[in-house]
Amino acid sequence: MKSTILLFLLLNSLCLFAQVVHEKAKVLKTENIKIDSIEVQISIYEGNAFVAESYFTKSKSKLSVVYSGYGKSSYQISTREDSAMPEDFWRTNLFKFENGKVLNRKENFCFTGKMNAIFGKTDEEYRKYFSQTLNSEFVEKYVVELFQKIKKHQK
Repeated sequence: MKSTILLFLLLNSLCLFAQVVHEKAKVLKTENIKIDSIEVQISIYEGNAFVAESYFTKSKSKLSVVYSGYGKSSYQISTREDSAMPEDFWRTNLFKFENGKVLNRKENFCFTGKMNAIFGKTDEEYRKYFSQTLNSEFVEKYVVELFQKIKKHQK
């Protein structure tokens, strides 16, 4: 029981990562761009951090992406997609990005204490609550393409 509680707290803290990154940093630039049918609002922060809010018009899905830079060309990338139903359930993807390549990816499903009814299901059962378009493979490719666009707009 103790290990289950610790695991839940660890996953919950990882899921809150994207919310904490840009709270204290100063916004240097905000810009709206369009990638195909995707509307993106980019915010560039002090300290080598970027936040992108993407709205996929065809699937009506939203994806938040936080790029936190460390070192010369390394980034921790965190994404968050809220579930359409139930509302207090979301999926995150965490990536390590170095020299233009994704080195690893971890997908997490997060929920508040109100979501006890779905606790303990398999990842496949959890995925049905989210847009099929924003699967982990697509998101991995998208964050790389988006990163390249952000770097162009950063200058």
